Amino acid sequence: MLGLIGGLLAVFLAVAGRGVHGLAAVGAEAAAAGGVVFLAWRRLGGFTGDVLGAAAVAGETAGLLTLALRW
Repeated sequence: MLGLIGGLLAVFLAVAGRGVHGLAAVGAEAAAAGGVVFLAWRRLGGFTGDVLGAAAVAGETAGLLTLALRW
């Protein structure tokens, strides 16, 4: 439940601050983090704290790169 609330808050703040660009950044972040977790689940049969840390870094990088794009 707290994850859902945090996700909705992130979307709200991103849209309030950057509009559509913020929404795209949150989407890119979720896709990158989800991709890392999916690959770890598939190759390792689960995920650990190291995988979650890597997912956070990959998601943050994807989100920042999305915001850095000039549309």
